[in-house]
Amino acid sequence: VHCTNRNCFSALDGPRLDPTCAAILAVKLAQSTTHFLCAGAAITIPQSLQWVETPANSDVVPLKRLLGEPSMRSAVQSQVELASALRMCLSNPDSLSWSFLKDGKPCRATEESSGIDFAAVEEAYAAIKKERMPLAVVNGRGELTDSTLMDEVASAYETLFRGAVVPVAVGGATHKYEALRLYVIVMLFPGLMEPEYHNTIFKKLCAGINALAPVQRELIQRWLRECEAPMLRETVVAFQQFITIYVNEYRCIDDHVASATKALGLLYGSNMERTRISYKEFYNDAINELVDFSEDFARWKDTQRCSFSFCAHSFVLDPATKSKLLQLDANNQMRSQIRGALFRSIFGGSECPYLILRVRRDNLIRDTLLQISALQHEHEDLKKPLKVIFKGEEGIDEGGVQKEFFQLIIRQTFDLNYGMFTYEEDTRCFWFSSTALENAREFNLIGKVLGLAIYNSVILDVHFPMVVYRKLMGIAPTLEDLKACQPALGRGLQQLLDWKDLDVEEVFSRTFTVDYEEFGVVKSHPLKTGGDLVNVTNENRVEYVNLYVRWVLETSIALQFTAFADGFHQVCGGAALRMFIAEELELLICGSPALDFKALEDNASTEDGYTRDSEVITNFWEIVHAMSLEEKKKLLFFCTGSDRSPIRGLGSMTFVISRNGPDSDRLPTAHTCFNHLLLPEYTDKEKLRRCLMTAINNSEGFGLM
Repeated sequence: VHCTNRNCFSALDGPRLDPTCAAILAVKLAQSTTHFLCAGAAITIPQSLQWVETPANSDVVPLKRLLGEPSMRSAVQSQVELASALRMCLSNPDSLSWSFLKDGKPCRATEESSGIDFAAVEEAYAAIKKERMPLAVVNGRGELTDSTLMDEVASAYETLFRGAVVPVAVGGATHKYEALRLYVIVMLFPGLMEPEYHNTIFKKLCAGINALAPVQRELIQRWLRECEAPMLRETVVAFQQFITIYVNEYRCIDDHVASATKALGLLYGSNMERTRISYKEFYNDAINELVDFSEDFARWKDTQRCSFSFCAHSFVLDPATKSKLLQLDANNQMRSQIRGALFRSIFGGSECPYLILRVRRDNLIRDTLLQISALQHEHEDLKKPLKVIFKGEEGIDEGGVQKEFFQLIIRQTFDLNYGMFTYEEDTRCFWFSSTALENAREFNLIGKVLGLAIYNSVILDVHFPMVVYRKLMGIAPTLEDLKACQPALGRGLQQLLDWKDLDVEEVFSRTFTVDYEEFGVVKSHPLKTGGDLVNVTNENRVEYVNLYVRWVLETSIALQFTAFADGFHQVCGGAALRMFIAEELELLICGSPALDFKALEDNASTEDGYTRDSEVITNFWEIVHAMSLEEKKKLLFFCTGSDRSPIRGLGSMTFVISRNGPDSDRLPTAHTCFNHLLLPEYTDKEKLRRCLMTAINNSEGFGLM
């Protein structure tokens, strides 16, 4: 019986006092009202495996020493003892829960730390996996087997999960936390990669984890933050492989796939709390390619009858799938608004089923703002399909006109002369102007424009830093966000935090204020009450940096950003949008900057007499591939109304090239609504290049062709 509190006198390596000092201390403690009995007293520590050379006591099996001994490879007795120790400690829930601890000594599990030595677990599993030599082990039938150490570990875990290993609910008792350690240790077992253990270990592990109380699963997720990238990645791959095999084999969502996905969610949540691997490593290709997401979306909406859907565990879905789901949700809402409008028009007068904006190019922002502000049922009307009419132009909006509308309104509102945004040269990104004279309506309009673009599947040429998308998703900004947004300022604040040579008060001479320029006049703003009288010191510099970051990224632009975010969420906020993380939201709004024209060529089709082998088609693609990046963007804008790639890449986009008559001096034209290029059959490659370049450099406006 030992105490696991290392400051306790009953601990194995606790402090030691002579009798006199012990008596004096006992009298002091007896008179004290602030000291109590150690909560860790009277804990019986079972026999356990520890990754040590020298055991702390006779109940510890020094696995590191045993695996390192040369005799283990040749002496039958040593092999038998090692195999027996592995089976005994790893198949017993109590023993396993006290194995692989830090420094190889008993310690408590807390809400913040499991006490597990993750490096020891990784090294132990690696050493066991490396040892391929068959052991001289006899099975239960008295037969000599050729099993390896990995087989022995797997056999022990199979035995472990034949019993009831789900601990009782925590209920606030700290001594119950240790029982959860075994799930972490088994999750990290590299043998989970082997399909032969899927039935006997993997399924039961996932079922056991999901049978835990929510507070217990949250505890395991928190503990997994200590797991480093290589072992975390290997564990994620094991879970992904299991899910992929079952989705490929059964083409449906069964309990085992659902259970493994939920358990994978603990790894994802841990990685979001402390990033070690890319969020992209949690995407599952089999799920994204094979699952019927119309059905999955319906299950997600019907939570009373369906307990699981991939939509509810969106970390396995890639941005393309999430975009489909968002569009599915948008289409459902659009159909609902159209039906509602038609119903109201029958019984209460005429009502258009579309959101129609009639605007002038030279007064675009004002016309848009006035018409949106005048909507009688703004929330419902913004959910209708958008149609744009440029006054004085004959284009019919089948998608192409609205694309140009979005491009123009973004270009005008982000014009520095308009004063709504500032431009950061280092990052080539725009930021909200804290001194903008415009009222909140203009920023609210920009938010609605972004929302309408998503809602109507239009990609925008917007250059915001990532912190904008993080804030839209409700994530509080940090110093790292400031470094990415305003690098020079971020580096300066980091230097203040890292300064070690002298007292920062003497070197930096700062107070709790921030200086900024407004219309050519430098002003000062206190970061807290009386901040101009508080010097920044070594002791309070963390507080100063946190307040500075909050002022730059939140307080100074609170009015502008709040209006912007309100407009955005008014149009496309909801459960479907919450499936996205900030990086994916940027991709959804802005599309992909990568332009793979080879993929576009491979996916393109021809009509009206052209084939892929036609001379003019061959010449066209040769000209395109020789273009500069800016020229390719202009061509893409000319043909599609956007110079950005869709979220799934150019290879996923419908692109059609049609014959538009014989050789002539006519320029190429395009139906941007349908990504449709009309190309006369030019007989000369140079003429084709000249006419194409003229067309793409003069591509703004709509009229009859």
